[in-house]
Amino acid sequence: MKHHARKRQVGQRGQIVLAFLGFFPIFIVCLFVVTDLARYFYLKNQVRITADSAALAAAGALDMRQAAENQVFVINDAWGRQRAEEVVLEMQGKISDDSWMTIGITYLDIQGSEVTVIVNGKGPTLFGGYIGISEFNTSAMAKARIAVGVDQEW
Repeated sequence: MKHHARKRQVGQRGQIVLAFLGFFPIFIVCLFVVTDLARYFYLKNQVRITADSAALAAAGALDMRQAAENQVFVINDAWGRQRAEEVVLEMQGKISDDSWMTIGITYLDIQGSEVTVIVNGKGPTLFGGYIGISEFNTSAMAKARIAVGVDQEW
């Protein structure tokens, strides 16, 4: 009986090597996918932050002349655009260590006291080229309104 059990163990040698060789490529592919997904979500987060910041910066550009003469609170178009562009440049500077991604404003609309900003971000994949995806592309839209004074006091 002892001899029979030993024969079975000898026949099973090498199975762990085969299992390793079978699962290792799957593990590596999963690692590549997780790495690219992490980069995509990081890019998406940076685009969202940039869109929100640009909209808020543009909304802060109060047209003082209109406010003084007509008691109307509107955004100064040229100044609002300039402030939004400055935010994008500042964000690009903050993420200079991540030079693999580019972020820019694709749409900026100022209508009276409201601003709408759409920011686009692009970045190459690390491993997606093997399956035909060579670049990430994401965008985010943010809206903001000018706020002046106290609306209601409690």
